[in-house]
Amino acid sequence: MKKAQGLPLNAIVIAALVLIVLVVLILVFTGRIGSFVGGVQNCGAQGGSCKASCDPKEAPLGGQTSCAVSTPACCIPTPTG
Repeated sequence: MKKAQGLPLNAIVIAALVLIVLVVLILVFTGRIGSFVGGVQNCGAQGGSCKASCDPKEAPLGGQTSCAVSTPACCIPTPTG
């Protein structure tokens, strides 16, 4: 009798990694990843508000946000405790 040969574990892992890379490339080239990044950079989505400067009980959120030039700081409330 012949023994049946299955796929080795390495081939399954490599195929899964290739599939993940393919999905990421499709998202990048269709522009869907841009909407995700835009949502992450949105000041309001992170619980902040755009102001000229932050109050003492608030912390400025670093990085590029969706705040206008006239209100450049995205301020988020600092946790109390």
